[in-house]
Amino acid sequence: MEFEVLTKGGMLIRGIFALIIGILCFFLPIGMEAVIAYIIGIFLLIISLVTGGMSISAQQPGRIPVLILSIVGVIIAVMTFISPFIVVTAITILIAFWAVVTGIAELTLAYALKELPFRVLLGINGFIAVLFGFLIGFAPLPTQGSMVLIILLGIYCLVFGIISIITGLLMKKGDLIIT
Repeated sequence: MEFEVLTKGGMLIRGIFALIIGILCFFLPIGMEAVIAYIIGIFLLIISLVTGGMSISAQQPGRIPVLILSIVGVIIAVMTFISPFIVVTAITILIAFWAVVTGIAELTLAYALKELPFRVLLGINGFIAVLFGFLIGFAPLPTQGSMVLIILLGIYCLVFGIISIITGLLMKKGDLIIT
């Protein structure tokens, strides 16, 4: 299990990035649906091609299943470019699950780190993440679900960004948040 360590700079960077994404979600909601789908498609295509190439060149016993998985990844990536909005709908469910799990983790951290002055902000962020996950998970799919996702993603990113920036500004140089 890997641990993520958030420093003052890390909190500020993730906050600024979240604010930018949030603003874009409000000004370009339909465009952001396609952008999210294409980013996922490009990432999946690159990873699948690299992994497939490595499995072809390797002379190890597990290379055939890896090659098959890589081919499936390329097919899904191509489907993303053909119909990005279907992929956004499928990703909606995954994002809902991720947000709930992240929110529960942040609520747990806020409860466990009683000596930190900004733990209330972590708790608020965790609550908002859980709420966001449930709102996305139960949005009517597929037509309105992806637009609801983009608008809620924008709200979540704005709030998350502001809280992360405030938390980063409140942190001292030696403070670390370990997740």
